[in-house]
Amino acid sequence: MKIVNSPKNHTAIRYLFILIKRMALVLFLFFLTRIGFYWYNKYLFLEIPLALWKEILRGGLRFDLAALFYLNGPYLLLALLPLPFVYSKGWQRFLKALFMVTNGAGFLVQLFDFVFFRTTLRRTDFTFFREFSNETHLGPLVLRALTDHAFMVVLWLVLTGFLWFGYGRSGYKSSKLPVRPLFTARFFMTRLFVWGLTAGLAVIAIRGGTDRTTRPITLSNATAYVRDPLQTGLVLNTPFCIIRTFGKPALERLDYFRSEEDLERIYTPVHRKEVHKEEVQTAYTEAVERNVVILILESFSKEYIGSLNEGTAPSYTPFLDVLAMHSLSCTKAYANGRKSVDAIPSILGSIPSPEQSFALTPYALNKVEGLGQALKKRNYTTAFFHGAPNGSMGLDGMARHFGFDAYYGMNEFGDNSFYDGYWGIWDEPFLQFFAATLDSFPQPFAAALFTLSSHHPFVIPKEYEGQFPEGTDPVHPCIGYADYALKQFFERAAESSWYEHTLFVLVADHGIFSRTNPLYQTASESMAIPLLYYDPSGTLIPEGAEYGHPTQQIDIMPTVLEWLNHPYSYFAFGRNIRDSLSFQEPDNELFLKAFRQQYHNRLLDDRLTVTD
Repeated sequence: MKIVNSPKNHTAIRYLFILIKRMALVLFLFFLTRIGFYWYNKYLFLEIPLALWKEILRGGLRFDLAALFYLNGPYLLLALLPLPFVYSKGWQRFLKALFMVTNGAGFLVQLFDFVFFRTTLRRTDFTFFREFSNETHLGPLVLRALTDHAFMVVLWLVLTGFLWFGYGRSGYKSSKLPVRPLFTARFFMTRLFVWGLTAGLAVIAIRGGTDRTTRPITLSNATAYVRDPLQTGLVLNTPFCIIRTFGKPALERLDYFRSEEDLERIYTPVHRKEVHKEEVQTAYTEAVERNVVILILESFSKEYIGSLNEGTAPSYTPFLDVLAMHSLSCTKAYANGRKSVDAIPSILGSIPSPEQSFALTPYALNKVEGLGQALKKRNYTTAFFHGAPNGSMGLDGMARHFGFDAYYGMNEFGDNSFYDGYWGIWDEPFLQFFAATLDSFPQPFAAALFTLSSHHPFVIPKEYEGQFPEGTDPVHPCIGYADYALKQFFERAAESSWYEHTLFVLVADHGIFSRTNPLYQTASESMAIPLLYYDPSGTLIPEGAEYGHPTQQIDIMPTVLEWLNHPYSYFAFGRNIRDSLSFQEPDNELFLKAFRQQYHNRLLDDRLTVTD
């Protein structure tokens, strides 16, 4: 073993100073990227007073220290092993490589959130990787993202350059003195003490303090330093969020209400039909046998729909504006999540994602009774359509879990000449395929379709370029194209025998934090979405009506079932809005506690179904 250090240079103090310098560099870069994150996304944050900035930075330091030791804990412990070979060239090169890989990856995801935060309004956590684990066509998307955000790639290269040159060499110089390993008792004990001290500091940093009651800090601790939940994005850092949520999907059992009777009295997700078994058949004969078609519109924020903004914002959806005049239009509708995978459980199963994506947790494997299961009790044919490659985002499995048996994706469409090069089949041809396939279904049927063209990288078919308003955001022409595709679908569907006997629901998967409209630059209104219930026959739903009370995606399933006079009890966290008189302003604090307890404990106990 070749030792490159003289005995004089084997002192723990000098070695520690070098390691401290490297950790200080990482910490400083965390600070710089936090400030850069703020400036890049400044439009998302209202004016922040100096006093609040002090709290944000104080909290940020706490999370940066935790991330520092999460990323560099293995490096430090290996660098401080109480053995003389740590000074060998080979070991030092290995340590530098480890330092560069871990910290380089950390700052890569940190810069990734400069852009992705605008979509979710929260720091990326480990569920992101589960969300896209089923994707097979990510290559073009990644390349397009790198092209669109080349500045971030350059910035990452600059940061890794700082890490490389700031790390320097080992910090030791060769000596004329004879080189020999110094494995003495003093060497070993000194190094062991420093090793233990470093391990202790790492534990303190990761826990977030020295109080014996302190648990390792987690994402929710960031709220202590801000006035608005959105501002937690300035306190947290992305490496911490990813590492801290790895393998930790568990919910905490709640006991706000000790008595089940008290809890059920405030709120219950079980919608019971007060009929005896012998009366079910009578109730069944009175049920309305309508087809159900649910159109889930990718990224259709309420901001884009002129009819929902009463002339205060430009419209990019002329067809939906007309359709709203013949529908029940929900003017205060909100998404239950900020990601596409949050929408399927909410819309098709009336299960929200209040703290983390339900679909990305082990609880998604619980037994459920979604809209599909409910309607199959009445002999409905069920199917789900999505123009992406089969298995994309796991939507096929999710849809089936909520009772939508057949799946139609890019494989079933069968013509890759309509592939957009990124996500799947363009909306217009896939919606035509959807209408044609519905013609072959026996009635009654329930079918849901998820569009995809109104998504980054915001491209439309070449033949339509320049035909839709450019607007002020790259997504606006895509919204116009998707709206046109919907128009073509309804014109095609109107020729079908099933059309007049169908209840249509049009809803977005999530909203968008606006770049230009202050009305949609708040945490709540950025989740505002269109929600229309349309009955072509005009006998089930009054034309041109408005529902002006707050409603959300989880209300769709119970509302549809009640419009169909569903005779069976069912499970849904949402409520029926069919009768606007059913809306009662709840005691918010009491209701929210009851809702959270029902949600947490039922997920933990696998009780997401109706039991006798």
